[in-house]
Amino acid sequence: MSKTNSQKNKKIVGIGGGTGLSTLLRALRTKPVDLTAVITVADNGGSSGRLRKEYGILPPGDFRNCLVALSDAEPLLKELFQYRFESNSELNGHSFGNLFIMAMEKVTGSFDKAIKESSKVLNVTGQLIPSTFEQVNLVAKLKDGIIVEGESEITNSNSSIIDIKLNPNNVTPSSQALKAIKDSDVIIIGPGSLYTSIIPNLLVPEIIEEINNTKNPVIYVCNIATQLGETTNYDAISHLKSIKKFAPDLKISSILVNSRIEELGEEFPTSTCVIHENFNSSDIEVKYSDLMNMNFKGHHDPDKLSNAIFEILNY
Repeated sequence: MSKTNSQKNKKIVGIGGGTGLSTLLRALRTKPVDLTAVITVADNGGSSGRLRKEYGILPPGDFRNCLVALSDAEPLLKELFQYRFESNSELNGHSFGNLFIMAMEKVTGSFDKAIKESSKVLNVTGQLIPSTFEQVNLVAKLKDGIIVEGESEITNSNSSIIDIKLNPNNVTPSSQALKAIKDSDVIIIGPGSLYTSIIPNLLVPEIIEEINNTKNPVIYVCNIATQLGETTNYDAISHLKSIKKFAPDLKISSILVNSRIEELGEEFPTSTCVIHENFNSSDIEVKYSDLMNMNFKGHHDPDKLSNAIFEILNY
């Protein structure tokens, strides 16, 4: 017997990249929802950057992390995908999963097919889509006026950011990403690095328009910790204002903010908890909840995060 409309799994689209997006997917993967991740392709550092430069593929690292987050494969296979080589050879610094995706792209003929076939290998529930299939870089104007190009260069500058854009800025959005957003019931933006994981997706033409056209709930999950340079001394309002600065037309219905404020410990020596004093808004619902992962305090706890999201949605 087929499910009625009310019984069908809700379609949730997560937008972002990096550790934050994989945390969101891990939080929701066991819930009765259909998950799609729209992922930034501006990464140019580390193993992903090297493969991008040498083989011309889209950066695979964020896709690898999301594949593992959504995988029902044996733990050993997931561990293998995340294995990073340490040697004096050209393999040094590469992860097995990145090389696997790169090889799969060469075998299948496209990055899109490579991700789909890799999803089958890892028994992934959900789909992963780049926000654009074109090669793109981030260009930032820093507080001191210096122009820096490249996600890793921006992050390593440890400077606050005045302006950020895509190069080229007229990239074609992924039609699959636009369709996933159009067909969604809920859109979740974040968590993740504000300027290098979240905003790059929103700068891709038509993404914001498609989000607004859905008139569905749009939840922004604010980061738990600040990031040196990018968001030093940012509170929750500052995060939201930055998104609105670069995506002024984006309609956000709810913001989810961590309520547990404490020292993050030696694992995050240059970060502090994002505070939320005097946060009130007439047009955005503000939800406070203890979201902190007590084993890794600068990050969200997947169970706490999924429960808070479902409370907002009344699921």
